[in-house]
Amino acid sequence: MYASKVVQLSIEAFGEANGVKLSPDNRWVQAATLIPWPELEEAYKTVFPSNKGRAGKPFRLLFGAHLIKTREGLSDRELVDAIRDVPAYQFFMGLPEYQPRRPFVPSAMAHFRKRIAPIAELLENIIGDWTRKQLVGSVDDKVVILDATVTPVNI
Repeated sequence: MYASKVVQLSIEAFGEANGVKLSPDNRWVQAATLIPWPELEEAYKTVFPSNKGRAGKPFRLLFGAHLIKTREGLSDRELVDAIRDVPAYQFFMGLPEYQPRRPFVPSAMAHFRKRIAPIAELLENIIGDWTRKQLVGSVDDKVVILDATVTPVNI
């Protein structure tokens, strides 16, 4: 069973209760706004064929942790400790506020990787399509940038 829980707080609202201030320049804070979370979550719902049983952990929580683990080169145990210690990781993963405890046990990552294996290609395609749209939208045909470092010069 899976129930959607897509809620992204603003950077200002995150951590208000605990006095945690996040920098808008932090790469994980910036990445949180760039990833197409709703589209990825729709794909994830397909691996839950039934509405019976205990609800799964939120996709963004686990997929965000998976991205952090991959990017930082952490083991599952190191990952949950890092998430507990780094507020920007928690913001990236969509937690509503800073929590000074582990969000899940390390073995949850192994279960998550098994669950997303059948849709890994679909998730990659969604991210790839989204990335291409972002790149195409940012190209300005009227601007030409010259790189003078490779211009031939007679000295």
